[in-house]
Amino acid sequence: MANLFDLTGRVAVVTGGAGGIGSAIAKGLAGQGASVVVTSRGLAGLEETAHEITEATGATAVPMTVDVSDEKSVATLVAAVLDRFGKVDILVNAHGFNFKAQALELSIEQWKKLMDVNVTGTIITCQQFGRVMVAQKRGKIINLSSVRGVRANAGGNTAYCASKAAVDMITRCMATEWAPHGVNVNAIGPALIATKLTEKQMQEPGRVEKYLRNIPWGRLGRPEDCVGAAIYLASDASDYITGQILYVDGGLTAIG
Repeated sequence: MANLFDLTGRVAVVTGGAGGIGSAIAKGLAGQGASVVVTSRGLAGLEETAHEITEATGATAVPMTVDVSDEKSVATLVAAVLDRFGKVDILVNAHGFNFKAQALELSIEQWKKLMDVNVTGTIITCQQFGRVMVAQKRGKIINLSSVRGVRANAGGNTAYCASKAAVDMITRCMATEWAPHGVNVNAIGPALIATKLTEKQMQEPGRVEKYLRNIPWGRLGRPEDCVGAAIYLASDASDYITGQILYVDGGLTAIG
């Protein structure tokens, strides 16, 4: 029981690894002993993140670039990870973005761009790394969803909410298909997390105060709030948990 959350010897890949939530999760997994590959499109932020992880934890942290919406790019990433480590035990899909557009003003171009990253990017990475995990008969996949996958929002979030609802169902369906092969597929569904990505919307007058009225815990989420959930879902402690969305939301989904 003492080693239930120990990830020593395991290899984790974190997409969106230079982002606020992705980098926090990558550091958390490394702190439990995992070797971590942090990925996104740009190398500069990844190199800084990898250096910070190694400095803080002593674990191996490797930056690698990828375009999650491109199958060839993800296949190249898988090959590079296997060449470096010989296996992959954990995949965390922390990539994604949002924009605000009311339903009547939402362009199909915007819709396709968001779906390409948030949904298609999740399917591609799950498929490419899932093939490896199914073949090796073990693996943990953790998708980053949102409370907006199950709770609507009138603030111009039609596309984003739809994308996260899709991530939820991708998670559940892949979980049922891959359970016989020893692969767990779960998701983390945060409420609003204070990061650089959400900084602009939180500066709108009265926005935070209005939002917090629906949060029983009474504060915004922090990237670190997602770390414990990720460690749990990546570790032996969650071996009998699959197809679940774990809400890190300060109680938002508990009150309807």
